[in-house]
Amino acid sequence: MKQFKFITVGAMMAFLLAGCADDDLVKESVVLPVSGDEIEFGAAPGGFTDVDPTTRTIYDVPAGSTFDNYTLLNIKWQYDIDKVRVYCPEGAEGFRTADYTVKEVQDASSGTSTGYLLKNGATGVRWGNTSKAHNFYAFYSLDRIDEGLQTGTTVTATIPTGQEGGKLLTYNDDGTYVENGTGPFKIITPNMSFCMMAGKGTWTSGTDKQVALTFTPIVTVLDVLINGPKDVESMNIVSVSVRSKSGKNIVGTFSYNLADNTYNFDATDNSQTAASIATVQTIIDNNPVSLKKNEQLNVKFFLLPRDISNGDLVVSVLTEGGVVYSKTISGSSTTSGGDGVLGAGLITRIKTPKLGGQEPNNWMSQIPNNVLFSQLSLPGSKNSFAYNVDNSFNPNSGISRFYQALPPLGINATAENSTQFDEGVRVFDVQLNLTRNSETATPVVYAGGANVVPQITLENVLTTLNKKIHPNSKPVTECAVVFLNFVNGKTVGGTDDVSTWLSAVMNALDRWNQRNSGILTTFDANTTMLDMRGKIAVIFNLENSENLPKGSAPVNYITGLSTSVQNTSIVDATFSSGAGVRIQNLHQCNNPNFKSTEAGDFGYREEGIGLVPYFITKANYDDPSVSCNLIETKKLLMEQINDEIVENNGNLYINDLSGFCVTANEESTGYEIFEYKEWREILGVYDWRPLVYPYWNEGHYYDYQKVRALPTNEYSGAQDGDRYLKSYDASTSYSDLGNGGNTCLFAQIFNAKAVVEYSSLVGSLRQPLGIVLMNFAGVGSVTTNSGNYSVQGIRLPGLIMMNNFMFPLKTGTTKAESSSKVSYSKGGDLWD
Repeated sequence: MKQFKFITVGAMMAFLLAGCADDDLVKESVVLPVSGDEIEFGAAPGGFTDVDPTTRTIYDVPAGSTFDNYTLLNIKWQYDIDKVRVYCPEGAEGFRTADYTVKEVQDASSGTSTGYLLKNGATGVRWGNTSKAHNFYAFYSLDRIDEGLQTGTTVTATIPTGQEGGKLLTYNDDGTYVENGTGPFKIITPNMSFCMMAGKGTWTSGTDKQVALTFTPIVTVLDVLINGPKDVESMNIVSVSVRSKSGKNIVGTFSYNLADNTYNFDATDNSQTAASIATVQTIIDNNPVSLKKNEQLNVKFFLLPRDISNGDLVVSVLTEGGVVYSKTISGSSTTSGGDGVLGAGLITRIKTPKLGGQEPNNWMSQIPNNVLFSQLSLPGSKNSFAYNVDNSFNPNSGISRFYQALPPLGINATAENSTQFDEGVRVFDVQLNLTRNSETATPVVYAGGANVVPQITLENVLTTLNKKIHPNSKPVTECAVVFLNFVNGKTVGGTDDVSTWLSAVMNALDRWNQRNSGILTTFDANTTMLDMRGKIAVIFNLENSENLPKGSAPVNYITGLSTSVQNTSIVDATFSSGAGVRIQNLHQCNNPNFKSTEAGDFGYREEGIGLVPYFITKANYDDPSVSCNLIETKKLLMEQINDEIVENNGNLYINDLSGFCVTANEESTGYEIFEYKEWREILGVYDWRPLVYPYWNEGHYYDYQKVRALPTNEYSGAQDGDRYLKSYDASTSYSDLGNGGNTCLFAQIFNAKAVVEYSSLVGSLRQPLGIVLMNFAGVGSVTTNSGNYSVQGIRLPGLIMMNNFMFPLKTGTTKAESSSKVSYSKGGDLWD
């Protein structure tokens, strides 16, 4: 690993901010200031380097250097955008502080540009008693100031965890910009406001009124150059992070006294948030950066200006699929007589090894130990273990059940060389049925309308998952959550008794727990990441609290859970810890492949909506909060639960993004039991009579659609042959089917919407996402005999995983040691 020390003297790092609004103010004679006048921070020759006002690369490669070998960099201002605050303790009372924008002025004689400060408000800083010296203190960037430089020389500012950059630019190695994006050197342009600088200037009585401010960077900068892969043609990079292995805060809020150049980090160190990691997102226009062989990617981190112990910082590259490549930064501390690596105002340059050779399953290794587990964003697989589809599947009328395309753990896998766990998924939703061999009831995985063949027992699931989170000769960093769901068994050997099912499942868990002590665990609002490493949390989904799990194995459970496919509002339930549970799980949605002129008698249709599920016409049609376009309704519910998480009131949040589009098949939607009457004549008298033929005692969704358009008053406008829905009682005559439909089509539509939603969370909008379940986790597309569907099953989990590293997560008290169990000692040109 090659390191460079950044030169901090001379024009490369110190900017002389001096100037005025027009060049004719630069005179040879001395012009004295007048007390009470506003101070002009004007132009002086050589004060600034010219810069294109439309873009800014904070660090410019000097002539004669290349991107691969530079040892110092130029900093440039962005005129009309950069803003600073100036404070002068000797200024006139009431006018000692003001905010300014950096402006540009051209020097006609030399053809160069210089800069000056233009006040943002009605007044600027004013001269005080001009018989005394004046001291000036300035801070860049104004956007980063929390408070300060208004009544004193101390400023409080915040360096964020998520350091979202700007554009993706490509260059040749010599620094030549490549417009078509094919250059071998890629840069995520940094957010310049994170490069905080302190400006100072002094005016002595009797000298010219022009004031010069010299700006010097005060933060620590880590310049990371990532080398492309060695074993594959390309890799998709989701984010790059730097973290402290000891848990020392490297970003967050700090105070800086410009008068004596002293720092205070108490605000961050006492914040009870994980500020020990900084991350640069490498997703541009919803797509991760693709890095090919012999290509390089450059990102820059801005860190707190504090000393870091030798070997404490780790640079990590997160690729799509949840694989993390980590490299420890070696070098001496700035206080130990070393080479000055990682010091305030310095840049340390790190070159990583080529990507490749890292085992999967390790993204949780980057989560600090003291982070609360409830704060995490966890990608999950809905209807796990259902990864087969009938080759004769018809997307217009067929039911794809719970097709997943990728096995969650590798059980029964044949040709697949990866699993959902390998792709970063950490929550698995499993349906269990019971089979009986002799007198033993065995819980087995049920998916897609039948028991999985070859058979998968609950113990198979736990044993295989345990091997995933305890890899041979690897640090134990990961954990998992498994939801267990009761199947109202109608299959041979099945059961429809919840009590019998729960007893059999608990017996199986107790047996497994006795053989694998210390793996199963419970969690609550105080559980930390360290508490969960190497553990499996089993959660029962139960509709009521009449039957609760009883046994020796530690388990969690949710009671009061509604699993109807027709939930058009957030579902309330209760977690075993006493916390509330909020769940978004609307599954049954429209089919946009059907237009208003198609599909025969199947369903009420509005232009652009497609085939509408049966229930919407009666149960929700008059509810103004529910759109007939149920895909849009589900999108609004997804956003609603995300908004609720911001309040962070201690609930467990589950955002179930799975679902299906109904098809021209009555089994793909719910149905109602109701009674039809027909307007017909008997013995010369017309009235609503029972419908004798055909026997419409049980009507499916497409039948009711016809009736809804007929007279709503029993005797108003009725015509011979009209049919009428005589009665409807949702509490007693409602039945739920809706076990399928076109899952592939739905995932293609809705997962794309979720990608847009989660990509929009930047900066202050970042928040925990809770447990996010989805169809097709782990694959980018799926293919049926009817075509290919792009399901975003890699991109969406990648966004959820990355979200954990983009903002400071709340922390708790670990039950064991506070430092990470993960240690790295390898040196040289290797990943840890």
